[in-house]
Amino acid sequence: MLGIKKENKNIYLRRLILGVTVLVTAMIQNTAGLFPDIFGARALLLIPAVISIAMFEREISGMFFGLFAGALWDMCSYTSWSYNAILLTIFAFTCGALIKNIMRNNLVCALLLCGTSTLIYCLLSWLIAYVFNGYSTALKVLFEHYIPSAVFTMIFLPIYYFFVRYISKKFR
Repeated sequence: MLGIKKENKNIYLRRLILGVTVLVTAMIQNTAGLFPDIFGARALLLIPAVISIAMFEREISGMFFGLFAGALWDMCSYTSWSYNAILLTIFAFTCGALIKNIMRNNLVCALLLCGTSTLIYCLLSWLIAYVFNGYSTALKVLFEHYIPSAVFTMIFLPIYYFFVRYISKKFR
């Protein structure tokens, strides 16, 4: 490329691939009927994608990937106040900072960070949608939809983690 150093070219290419990954994941997650629900549990694929990216890109770059993923999610949801963009940005920044300063970058830490983020996301969504609105079936919905969705989401973390790790090593 014109005037772009090889190391910068690898950074741009890596981030382009990760951006396309977020875009494709958002399309898969947000297109009705494209990805199956299992017994009412819906996989929240953008959470493991963002957590995995943030673990390898660290806090600032990961934060922007989280913002991008959350904005895509908000465009396809019924929230009008950027709920997903705010949460995914916070999750990505926090995970990137933890990996940079405290934790090791491995699958066990990825499972811990993604599990915590997914559980926080599901519990906050449940609180806002059901508890704060005073629905009498709130507890039933928590155990029939939100908790199974969190578990279903965690199944996809290793796929994203190893893909992002491969891309990060390939384009370092």
